[in-house]
Amino acid sequence: MKRLALLVLTVYAVAPAFAAPDAAEAPPPTVEIQSAPLRQKQISETISGIGAVSASDEATTDISFLHAGQVASLDVHTGERVTNGQKLAELTADPSAIQNFERAVANLSFAQRDLERTRTLLAQHLATNAQVAAAQKAYDDAAAAVATERKLGDDKPTEMATAPFDGFVVKLMVALGDRIQQNTPLMKLARTDVGARIVVGLPPDQAARIAAGMEARVTPVMDANPKSSEARVGGTSGSINPSTRLIDCWLRLAHATDKIAEGTTVTVTIVVAQHVGWVVARQAVLKDDRGTYIFQVDGAVARRVDVKTDIETDDETEISGPFDPKKDVVIQGNYELQDGMSVRMPAPIPSK
Repeated sequence: MKRLALLVLTVYAVAPAFAAPDAAEAPPPTVEIQSAPLRQKQISETISGIGAVSASDEATTDISFLHAGQVASLDVHTGERVTNGQKLAELTADPSAIQNFERAVANLSFAQRDLERTRTLLAQHLATNAQVAAAQKAYDDAAAAVATERKLGDDKPTEMATAPFDGFVVKLMVALGDRIQQNTPLMKLARTDVGARIVVGLPPDQAARIAAGMEARVTPVMDANPKSSEARVGGTSGSINPSTRLIDCWLRLAHATDKIAEGTTVTVTIVVAQHVGWVVARQAVLKDDRGTYIFQVDGAVARRVDVKTDIETDDETEISGPFDPKKDVVIQGNYELQDGMSVRMPAPIPSK
């Protein structure tokens, strides 16, 4: 009995020594993170689409010849920039027109000789005043016919068309060697001092946010070294285009150039909202049942801060809320964090 009691006492005395390690608290976990400062900057929300450039109606002029003939030369091509007075094309007159002019000149020459002969006969009392008057009328009619042919341009075997202003060739409507009638348009020319127009199709929900005057950037798609141009929204169609099932939005370029000619496919980026705000990297913003939030570094501890988001880009998110602008935001390792966890920065890589 005494041995049993002694054993029990021994167990109770030894037990605390074995239980002590289990009762000791484990050290709190520490998460390795990367952080970045909050930044205040101008941030823009944009809507993008693919469009095509076209010359505005008020900026284009049809170039034509006054009379019929055959296209002897075309000295420009579609999209080429031209200057005021530059040769665009040359026309060889229609053979029948030249023949009409030559016939009119021959008739005038005959009428002139007949009038002179009749006047000579009148002086010799071999012709009457009525005969002289008839010859005069024939001469006047022949002269009027020649003048008409000259107005039609039939006296010119060739005719040259020149650019009436600085611009670019929007479209050629004839080919070399074509026979054309008078006033047939040869080409469409657009002015460079009047902005070109761009039409882009947008889904109805995006088009509803577009308003006249909004700023935009336009970039040619196929250029090897594309250069963006400024543009402004002119308006929207207000109805769905039956062929594209989108709503057409048109913009006006500040300047038309030979690199943005009619038909050029462009990327259009319209700025629908723009202001100065606090932004963080997109991966810094998390979301759970309580809402969106970020972690800020407070000494060596991560603190959760609930925020609201506004404009988002591919890389950044605008936030608002009770954050401290002077404290860094966790951008990597934040998925492992809970409020109040200890954090550490990565160890620096030793230099070689």
